[in-house]
Order: sequence, then C-alpha cells, then structure tokens
Amino acid sequence: MSRQLDIIIAGGGISGATLFLSHLNANIVVLESRPGRMTSTEGGVVMLGPNGMHVLQGLGLAEALHRRPNGIEAPWLHMYESSGRRLGEVPQGSAERYGFASTMITRWDIQEVLLDAMEKKRLTIEWGAKVEDAEELTDGVIVRWRRESIVKERKVDLLIGADGIWSIVRTKMYATLNMPAPKPRYSGLVGVGGVIDISSVHGLAQYVTLERPVVMVQGRLGFFGMALFDKEAKQVGWWTTHEASERSREDWKVPKDQTYGEILHRYSDWAFPIPQIINAAEAVDAAPFIWPIYEVENLQHWCSKYIVLVGDAAHAMPPHSGQGASQGLEDAAYLAYLLHQHQLNPSSDLDDVLAQFQRYRQPRVDEIVAEANRRGDQKRELSAFGMFMKIWTMRIVFYFMKEDWMDGWFGYKVPGIGDWCKMREGRRSSSESSASRV
Repeated sequence: MSRQLDIIIAGGGISGATLFLSHLNANIVVLESRPGRMTSTEGGVVMLGPNGMHVLQGLGLAEALHRRPNGIEAPWLHMYESSGRRLGEVPQGSAERYGFASTMITRWDIQEVLLDAMEKKRLTIEWGAKVEDAEELTDGVIVRWRRESIVKERKVDLLIGADGIWSIVRTKMYATLNMPAPKPRYSGLVGVGGVIDISSVHGLAQYVTLERPVVMVQGRLGFFGMALFDKEAKQVGWWTTHEASERSREDWKVPKDQTYGEILHRYSDWAFPIPQIINAAEAVDAAPFIWPIYEVENLQHWCSKYIVLVGDAAHAMPPHSGQGASQGLEDAAYLAYLLHQHQLNPSSDLDDVLAQFQRYRQPRVDEIVAEANRRGDQKRELSAFGMFMKIWTMRIVFYFMKEDWMDGWFGYKVPGIGDWCKMREGRRSSSESSASRV
C-alpha cells in the first residue's frame, strides 16, 4: 500500500480544490482565506477550455458542471471593429474536434461543483484561514496559519501554494531558497465589467445570441467584450480592458458613477451596443467589477524541497488568453498524477517529483502567457495608423485561421488524466459488485 502523505493546500480555489479531489492517498487540509463560498457572479464570467473540461471529466465532474444553470458553449469568438464592421471569427474549441467545447461560465459555478464534490466525500475546508509562515525542515515543512485570532501550526510532508498572484506561500518559499520573491507588477491595463439583463438593452438579444454567444470589439482606445453565460440567455456578461495609470489598492475603489462615467466617455462613439450596455449597467445601479491586471515575471523556481506553487501563484495568467481556469486545472491534475506515482514508488525523492512538475509544465504555461501578453498589448491605445494596421492584420489572420491552429491549447490532455477515470470506474464497479452481493 502507498504511504499516506500529509499535505496542506493554501487556497481553496480551482487549483486547490481540484487537487484535493484527485484520489490521492493523502491526509489533506485546505486553508482558504475567504470567509466562505462565493455568491453567484462574484469572481466574474470565465472561459473554460476543452482542456480544462477534460480535467473535470477525469474527476467525474464534467456532467455536474453541464447540469449547472450557467454554461454556454462558445466554439467561436466573433470579432468586430468599434465602428460595427465585422472582422472575422476566432476558433475557440468545438465539441466535434475536442470532445468538449469552450464554455462561458462563472467562476462560481466551477468552484461550486468542486466544493459540492468535496462535501459528498465528507472532506472539509478551513474558511477564513490565512497562511502566515512556512519553515522547511530536513523531513518536511511546518506551516503556520491564522484563523481569526487563533494561530495554528502543523508539520506536513508538502505545502502546496494555490493562493493566487499575491501568494504568501511564494514569498515564504523563496525565503527558504534565500532569494527575493518576484513581486506582481502592474501591466498598465485595467478591466471593468459586470452583468446586465439582456432585456435591458433593446435589440441586444438579436446581437448576442446562442449562435453568436461571445462578441469582442476592438478599437483605438481599448477593447470591449460581451457574452451570454446562462442557459436561458437572459443575462449578458460584459467587460472592457483599457490602459490606465497605476493606483493604490484603495484608489481603485472609486464611486461607481465615476467608473461608469469614465468608460462611457471612452466608448461613447462606439457602435451599438457598447454605449447602451454601459448606460444599462449604470441605470440598474450595479457596482462594476474593477480588476487592475498584474503580472509576475517568469519564475525561476516553482518549488523548493517541500513546497510547490500551482496556478497563479506559480504563473500569473493574464485574462487575455481565456486559459486561466484551464491552466489551474491542468496544474492540479498533473501534480496529483506525479504525487500518485511517487506514492507507488516510495524510493523516489519528493523534491525530484516537484522539479519534474515544473520542468514539464513551465514550457507550456510560458507559451500561453506569452500569447496572452501579446493579446493584451492589442488592447492598448493606438494611433489612427496603428489601428489601421491592426485591423487589416486581424482581417487577414482571421480569414486564414483554422480550428486546428488551436490544437496545442485545446487538444491537450494532462498525462495520467485517463488513470483518474480508470480509478474512478474501478471504484464504481467494486461498489456496484459489493451492493449486488448484499
């Protein structure tokens, strides 16, 4: 029998919760700094690629996600100029080619499916728990965390940092390596967005439809996107990305009428339905989401001897690729696979396993981050000539673009993902056999 591992996962988001469910022979504690589960659209609307869906299938959760009230298949992105002229379509992953289609869904829906599965397995998560320190020893790591006024500590075999771009675990891990930890830096771009009822803008239901669920608009002063995400097609998620000067965290908390005024001024002369969406959002008095986009330079180290980083803690994924959630899922699935192999071969060294995780994952992630940054640069302000060149370059690329161009992203399956399916089916067959004998 494989040796049971003691593991602490800092962060109960997509990466952390997925690893928790991956059938490891492990005693796992998940520490999540939030006080409890998210509510509805908190966390925003995200694109989940076919590669991410294959991870959920490996956990037996793809069908559960499909049963959620949100989730619209989006095999193509429909691109337009700010004047309203069509630019073309970008393949985003179809079910016919990849087994699953890319899906517009809320981050909340993904996390609810994962957390529901945790509850069914009678697994628990410590809410309101924030890691404060990690001290590596010769045979493990001592993790200290605070929950309200109580400080706790525990020695474990492995600490997994799934605590996002502002990762405390990353800082502590680099300290064990006697190196300064890279800090997030502002990209110069900010995102603003929200959700409106499709009926609040006359004609919007004919513009964004189940056949054209995601529309993205390019202009000189920024970028504007909109997407259906609920199966009844009653709501539209909208977001804009544009350049803005850096501010302190408190200074980003501006009155909502000021935010709407700023973005309406920026996009007032854009074609229908952009100004109308902004006016509708302001009319319902909904506070918009504001997320300044930060980046972290490519990390030299994702791991030390008993600490490893996953998701945005290891590689902050800019939102422009639509791969943030999927790459977090891939990280968790592959690390779980390697840890399972380590348990089957107790003579292997854990630090070699963690080094293999970085060695295999980093080239793929770096490629996607580079493409995301390139796409992000397309959303910066341009001169009239720069916009002319951008538009004609896009027209040419989109005209020749084929779905197989994206095979490297969407056709990817994490090594070992099939093993999780077999393990799950084996347990199900054993359970059914035992039940039939009763």
